[in-house]
Amino acid sequence: MKKQSPGTIPVPEGFNAVDGKGPFTDANGPFFEKIVSKDKVIRAFRGEERQLNSIKIIHGGMLMTFADSALATAVRHVSGRPSVTIKMNSEFLSPAREGDWVESDVEVIRSTRTIAFVRGDLKVGSKVIFKADAIFHYVRAGR
Repeated sequence: MKKQSPGTIPVPEGFNAVDGKGPFTDANGPFFEKIVSKDKVIRAFRGEERQLNSIKIIHGGMLMTFADSALATAVRHVSGRPSVTIKMNSEFLSPAREGDWVESDVEVIRSTRTIAFVRGDLKVGSKVIFKADAIFHYVRAGR
């Protein structure tokens, strides 16, 4: 069976490409989003060959980059305010591979005047492959 290129595998229904989120995100993406409710947004990406490490699984740095992005997206979606990461803890539970559709499942736990507490999982299908929790500091846009 011929391996299908990640670029040719369809994106699941309801997901839209994320554009204009900055050079770092653009270089590591493409990322996709689906708004579920006023309190929930799912961010996702399809594993590509360029994101693999030497043992042919998605590089841990890519998962951490994506998780940071997904957590920040959830904070902004729920609060309407931009933020930056103060601290992020992560756990690698299982590998993701080329062609895998990796989705975030994120919850904003608490939001104060200046910071937000958030936690989330990255999943391939129903399998949790990565966990993270973080603290974000709200910033003014453009600063």
